[in-house]
Amino acid sequence: MSAPSHLIDHFKKICICRSVTGGTIMKAIEGGCLSFEALRRTIRVGTGQCRARRCREKIEDKIRTYKSNRAAEAEVLEASAPQRRS
Repeated sequence: MSAPSHLIDHFKKICICRSVTGGTIMKAIEGGCLSFEALRRTIRVGTGQCRARRCREKIEDKIRTYKSNRAAEAEVLEASAPQRRS
């Protein structure tokens, strides 16, 4: 039996030095932390012994993916919205 990858990502530690999981990172991103620096200030990712050498790329990829998905959702909503007549 295998778990869905999003479930694994939720519990997998992304920032090993600070023991921050993917779920914690995604919750902060969804809460408005849309940059690595914002996440660093809010949940302290990248502030451990490695100074983000191991986790920064993974975290920035999560931010990019989130922003991309939000942009795609906005396009779909805009395309499906009824057109107003002037």
